[in-house]
Amino acid sequence: MKITNDWGDGFQGEITVVNDGTTPLTNWTLSFDMPVEIGNIWNGVVASREGASYVVASAGYNDSIPAGGQVSLGFIAFPGGLAPVAVTVDGDGGGSGSSGGSSSSSSSSSSSSSSSSSSSSSSSSSSSSSSSSSSSSSSSSSSSSSGSSSSSGSSGGSTSSSSGSSGSSSGSGVRHDNPFAASSNWYVNPDWAENALNEPGGAAIADFSSAVWMDRIGALTEGRGLKGHLDAALAQGADLFMVVVYNLPNRDCAALASNGELLIAENGFERYQTEYIDPLVAILADPAYADLNIVTIIEVDSLPNLISNLSVPDCQEANGPGGYRDGIRYALNKLAQLDNVYSYVDIAHSGWLGWSSNFGPAVTLIGEVVESTDAGWGSIAGFVTNTSNYTPVEEPYLPDPTLTVGGQPVRSADFYEWNDYLEELSFAQDWRDAMISRGAPQTLGMLIDTGRNGWGGPDRPSGPSTSTDLNTYVNESRIDRRENRGNWCNQPGGVGFRPQATPAPGIDAYVWVKPQGESDGVSDPNFTPDPNDPAKQHDPMCDPNAPNRYDSSVGTGAMDNAPHAGRWFPEAFQVLVENAYPPLEE
Repeated sequence: MKITNDWGDGFQGEITVVNDGTTPLTNWTLSFDMPVEIGNIWNGVVASREGASYVVASAGYNDSIPAGGQVSLGFIAFPGGLAPVAVTVDGDGGGSGSSGGSSSSSSSSSSSSSSSSSSSSSSSSSSSSSSSSSSSSSSSSSSSSSGSSSSSGSSGGSTSSSSGSSGSSSGSGVRHDNPFAASSNWYVNPDWAENALNEPGGAAIADFSSAVWMDRIGALTEGRGLKGHLDAALAQGADLFMVVVYNLPNRDCAALASNGELLIAENGFERYQTEYIDPLVAILADPAYADLNIVTIIEVDSLPNLISNLSVPDCQEANGPGGYRDGIRYALNKLAQLDNVYSYVDIAHSGWLGWSSNFGPAVTLIGEVVESTDAGWGSIAGFVTNTSNYTPVEEPYLPDPTLTVGGQPVRSADFYEWNDYLEELSFAQDWRDAMISRGAPQTLGMLIDTGRNGWGGPDRPSGPSTSTDLNTYVNESRIDRRENRGNWCNQPGGVGFRPQATPAPGIDAYVWVKPQGESDGVSDPNFTPDPNDPAKQHDPMCDPNAPNRYDSSVGTGAMDNAPHAGRWFPEAFQVLVENAYPPLEE
């Protein structure tokens, strides 16, 4: 084994398994002792672990190593700074008997078990692109607590393996219809993974991919910084990296928890261009990253605020010169110059834009912004919904918003307030169709953030209600357990579908844009300002003791003891893990 990268709080290791026999080595496994937590592994799966003793098996597609052939395993582990350890392999040669393999020059020797069952390709996930073998209403199982990382298959027609070397690169000007399907090893943020591994049950999701947020100018260079994350992606052997571009002037204009550092009235648009977008794009443009498929999530909740919140003065200002339209146009123009960058513009969620009175105007406004860019529809790969929100992908027991109960349609229930969409999947697919109708290409793709919308746990319904009262029927049938659909801050949801490519028609991927365990906003009205981001304030929607601002008859449902937005919130992480659906494998 050799350590290929060490960043102090973690390291990347590599083991090369060489078949120096005369017959193929099949059903191979590898055993080694290493007193660390393995957070991500590729080209193999952790079949078992006992203390510091690991057994790693093939990822399925590399189950057989021909005579003279080799397989290189890579992994991320915590903590860093450890010396290489001894490993060996055993397997079945030529389908019978035993043929010893060896590790390459970067490894030494130890004992190993014989064949293991880890080659099942539909049962475990990887650092990222785990995909299911069934429809969008089911998902691949989670990773094991020891960090297993293989999975393949997808229900949308394209197959995406979450580990291995089969993904296409984006270098040399090659463009992909779906960068997620073209990638086999999605970047795992080692900082988030370390936090997850330190929480009970966190190992079950620590090896999945989530986005990195660049939410202020300083985030580009402070700490690991954007370049540090990209370098870590290269060290992991990742071929897909997801970053959130989130620093418009007058950001979060209708709320308080995520107010940004830039103001339109204080030269914010100029600073956004020269101090934020330009250096961000310059980092992404480094030729060292040309073979990474880089996905940019563009300005969460921004343009939707121009549809529904123009009564707020900051949003009125954001609707004018140097505001959201100009900022997003500038960002897309710059990012579109990079062949390996795929931009997805945020469109909030169905609980915001799902009413026909919002949906149509939003399609027009956001479509016009995209069309006004230098490359037009060529400036984006698609759109992303449900970022940082909790709306389920599907409501399995409320499939028809027009179903009549007690003489009234389901969508007229108090919880849905006549919204046309009860879920994200149909909303995302209809949004895509609407954009194609106004001129977008058929290749347009959608992303859905499924990081926190699983809604499992003991309160999850197991079937539709039998009540004839509309509100009772809806409340007993919906898996979305929020008190009010407008509740957005630190809700007790659950980890949802694991990241996976092409899970349903028109959907490029289910992704985790908002990493689990990162707060939505501070809960205490008497808060201490965030030293790194003092613009963030307390929003009453984050106060568990306050009424909902949209419906004072219900509460906010927010969890208590929450830190500022983006800060680690261990209690929330634990709730999300406990309420995961599909359930996590320990």
